[in-house]
Amino acid sequence: MNIISFIPDFSFSISGEFILISILFIYIIYIQLQLAKKNNLLKSFYDKIDKPESKLNKNDIIQFLENLKNPEYSGAVTKDKLLDKKIRDFLFENDENQKLFLHYTASEKVANTILKEGFKFVNSFYKTAEYIYNDELYLVHRHHEHKQYGHYVIVICISKDTYNHYSDELNKHKAKNTAVEQILIETPPYTDENGDEIYIFPKQFIKGYFDYTDGAIIENPEFNFNYHSEVFNKNMEKLKNKIF
Repeated sequence: MNIISFIPDFSFSISGEFILISILFIYIIYIQLQLAKKNNLLKSFYDKIDKPESKLNKNDIIQFLENLKNPEYSGAVTKDKLLDKKIRDFLFENDENQKLFLHYTASEKVANTILKEGFKFVNSFYKTAEYIYNDELYLVHRHHEHKQYGHYVIVICISKDTYNHYSDELNKHKAKNTAVEQILIETPPYTDENGDEIYIFPKQFIKGYFDYTDGAIIENPEFNFNYHSEVFNKNMEKLKNKIF
């Protein structure tokens, strides 16, 4: 009687252990696949670094490696249209002559307003706009950091000649607390209800926007990355008068 009652318990024990071992085996395979994926990402990253024309710097490397600590980070844009040829062409047309920035928003209405009225930013342009250059891995890396803010991506382009000119002027006059983007405005900054200083970047620098989920591109008919206003020079003169 004792032997008969023992047999079912023994069978259940073996069955439970088998299930547990199977689960552990599947988990080990999953971990191995994740490690293999991240090894491939690292190899791709190192290949980029080894290229003489690579623009990746130390900070890019550190941020990328930090992201790899996140188990959910894949480093690839699987469902996004970011790397589609038409979007890449839209982003990096005249790449050698312009500086490129991206801003993410969840509202198509906001995106269209920016095209018509210009890009508003609070104090620092770089809090909401991300500098981008023509490197696929760098682009994907930055995209993964900002895509949660919305799937409409504003594309902002400024002539390198214009940007560098005012950057040199600011450095010459040691205006460390002023950014180039604060000079490239046509209307004076204003203070909002929160006490923040609001700047408006001209709409001519807004190339358009795209939806990275479906690849749709909306272009700004008034876009001109070489746009220059005499107001920019006046802003620079006002700043010089404050300094001296």
